Amino acid sequence: MLGEWAIFGIFAGAAATLQLSFSFIFLRKFDKNADGEIQVDEVPSFMKITQDMDVNMEKPGYAELSILNLWRCFVEAMLHSFCYGCLTVFSLNYMIDFIMLRDRRYAYLVACLMIHMTCMFMCKFATNGIHVSTSHAIHFFYYGFGYIPLVFFSRRPEREYMVVIAALFLLAIYIVGRYISMPYYPGIQRVCRLYEYQLSDISVDDNHGGVWKLKSTPSVRFWDGEDTSPDEESWNVSPNEISELPSYRQFAKWAFTCPVYEIMNTHISSSFTIGVLSGTVASLFVGHSGLFNAGVVSNESLGFSVLIAALVVLVIQGNGLYGRVENEMHSRTLGKFRPKTVAFSVAIMGAAAVVIHLEPISDDHPVITYWVGFGVLAVNLLLTFVLSVWAKLRHRDFHAQEEERAEA
Repeated sequence: MLGEWAIFGIFAGAAATLQLSFSFIFLRKFDKNADGEIQVDEVPSFMKITQDMDVNMEKPGYAELSILNLWRCFVEAMLHSFCYGCLTVFSLNYMIDFIMLRDRRYAYLVACLMIHMTCMFMCKFATNGIHVSTSHAIHFFYYGFGYIPLVFFSRRPEREYMVVIAALFLLAIYIVGRYISMPYYPGIQRVCRLYEYQLSDISVDDNHGGVWKLKSTPSVRFWDGEDTSPDEESWNVSPNEISELPSYRQFAKWAFTCPVYEIMNTHISSSFTIGVLSGTVASLFVGHSGLFNAGVVSNESLGFSVLIAALVVLVIQGNGLYGRVENEMHSRTLGKFRPKTVAFSVAIMGAAAVVIHLEPISDDHPVITYWVGFGVLAVNLLLTFVLSVWAKLRHRDFHAQEEERAEA
């Protein structure tokens, strides 16, 4: 019988061979002019779809284009990835007796692969604009946060540190593969329009006397699939492309163009993550403090976790993490979709979902805790996976309809 290290060695060899082989294949696909560098015209079709869309900052529709703060994007993208990892691990825990998950020697490898595929889905559908706009280095953290929920996986190997090794290995070969297939990937300022918050001479009561102004426009645009310089009349009035991004200290006052449905997707999933983290801390506190004389996985810890998650998300939504100006801008961007109500509801579901997974699921656990966790997990799978696909397809249809109206 093969040991854990032998199985991991076979897995690592196969995964590295496939990943690196496909990276060289995709290099030929992405680097169309074979100059060893990804030019803006070789970036996936996101820019072609959004370059002519109007930016609406006042309660835009789900398929429209608005702006997302750089700091919020970075933080919520990580929480978004963590959420997708949680949904994957929680689902696998409910299927722990499935034939591919019975053996501890390789069950964790299946979980790692499933998380990796989930993250690929996330970049393709849920947050494709954010995916296209961010660098390889950011993707290291982006995918890395997706593996953290493996701490909730109930069928870990005898040598538990191998879970960390497997996750880091997959993450490493993925990032190496990105550098091979997309060398010298262009920065966000070459792909998206950038906005900066500036004080205004005109008093704007609901935005603290300032406005978000367009500060950078990509120097390349597309016509019928070909790139041209921005000498068209409609772009002459636009600001030039900035040579480099401002320092990280200024990110709170900078934003980039992003489809509203992606902003909503990260809002939903980051709220779920806040609920998971709050629920984890609350349940562990209940179980180890003797409060209510209840265990970590119990109906009492479930109720306490939901309460704590509700309080945490109310504080975050009320005060914001990125300053009042950004918080108000974000609220207006999602104004049609009741962002505070959504965050409150999803955070509660995150707290309810995690409790049953803090220990390996068994018949000794309360039935209510089990089925509540299962139910809210099913709801969040619909909110993330199904809603993401529907929203992206709707966004494409909206763009196609705008083009037809323009041609008419």
